[in-house]
Formats: sequence, C-alpha cells, structure tokens
Amino acid sequence: MKKTVLLTNDDGYSAKGISLLYNILKEYYNVIVVAPDSEKSGVGHSFTYHYPLFYKKIDTKFTEEIYSVSGSPADCVKFAISFLLPSFPDLIISGLNLGENSGISSHYSGTVAAAREGAFWNIRSYAFSVCEGGESFSESFAKMIPTIISNISENTSFLNNSIFFNVNFPCCNPEEVKGIKITRQSMAFFDDKYERVAVNDINGHRFGYKIYGKKKDIEKSEVYDSRALLSKYIAVTPLSFDATASDNITEIMNIEKKLTFKGFK
Repeated sequence: MKKTVLLTNDDGYSAKGISLLYNILKEYYNVIVVAPDSEKSGVGHSFTYHYPLFYKKIDTKFTEEIYSVSGSPADCVKFAISFLLPSFPDLIISGLNLGENSGISSHYSGTVAAAREGAFWNIRSYAFSVCEGGESFSESFAKMIPTIISNISENTSFLNNSIFFNVNFPCCNPEEVKGIKITRQSMAFFDDKYERVAVNDINGHRFGYKIYGKKKDIEKSEVYDSRALLSKYIAVTPLSFDATASDNITEIMNIEKKLTFKGFK
C-alpha cells in the first residue's frame, strides 16, 4: 500500500514547481495537495489567527485530492492535518521551490516553514528548492527527489521527527553535480538594501521601496549549505525547531544567581 504524502509549497497550488513534483511523486505515493491559493513567498512561519481560513477543492482530471487554502504554507499544513485529512500523512513534502532556501534564508522561507510545521506535528518532513538559475533543470532534479527521500528515510530511522530536512539543488546541469553533501546551515549575512521604485496600482502612481541584496561572507568550507551549492553539490541540511543556544547555555547559566531582584526569595 502506498504511503500518503501531503504536498505543499509557498508559490501557490498552480505553480510549476509543485506540478512537476506532484506528477513525479504520484508514481510512488498517494499524494494530497494542500497549497496556498496564491504566492506566499517569504512569509516565513506566519499563520492565520484572527481571521478565518477559506479553502476550495480544485477540479482536475486527477483522482488525487488538490485543495487551495487562503493562508500561508504553515496554515496549509495545520489545516490539512487538523481538518482536511482523515488521518495524519506519512510524509510532508514542500516544494519544489524555484529559488534557493539555504542558510539564513530558510528562516524567511514559506517553503521551509511548511516542513518545520510538519515537524511540529511529529511527521517526517522535507523542503526542496532549486537555486536561481537552475530553473530549466527543475524536472531533472525533481526526478531525484523520491530516491533522496527513500535514502534519507532508510538511513535515519534512529531520528525522531523533530528533525526535518532542507534540500537545495545547485544552479547547474544535473550532469555537473558533484554529489550530495549533508551540510550545516550557513550563517552568511544578507547585505539587504532598498531601492526606490515607481508603482502603478489601485492607489495610483506612487513610489515604494523594493528589497535587494546578496549573501555576504559565505563560509569557505563546503560543510555549509551555501558554499556546497556554489561548489555544485546538492545540499541536504537537517534542521530542528529547537532554537535554544545549546552550545552556550551552560556558560550562560552561571549568571542565574546574579539575576536577582528585591522581593525574590
């Protein structure tokens, strides 16, 4: 019996990347698509709280279920698990995103947030992205995904599902890929700036400010995902939602006794 996959993204249910991945995954899994009704790139782990969600079943020629949801990628996962689906899916897969989500950018990414949300629910989850410039190779990379998932699953059965996987494909022909590296998250800084741009919309002609910038001070070692991608490796970065500063907490605990205030016993 096929396992059930919840497939989502941050580019919207009709995006090219999710369609590519859907057509490949359905050969291996029972795939249910629950994705945003429009592009939600860069929304991070936002979710809808004070306003109701809306969803719609999409009419297609396929027998599998496809739903659009008015919220974020994290909303899609929450809503699918706690309302739409009769039982928990076996896997959650987010992507295929056109544009990398390595390093610090994973914190802004709706694609990665969907996988993180899956990990919150203790479901094995994956996010997949292709670096900008590699869009024309998306189908070839997408075909690798079932094998990547299978190999990770078979060799990480010892892990609990609070660990989720952020997988990025480089911007090169798959024939040039040197291999797959298990990487750490790069801490390279985004040197963001804003450019004044003219806008014509329902509010008339006006000026706004659009963000741009590139990663700065990328680590030289291919141990880090951003450098591995530049070196033409597929980067597989295991992530956790525990944001505790574990490397420093013992040292920081030394100040505990100094954090006293009058009135404390």
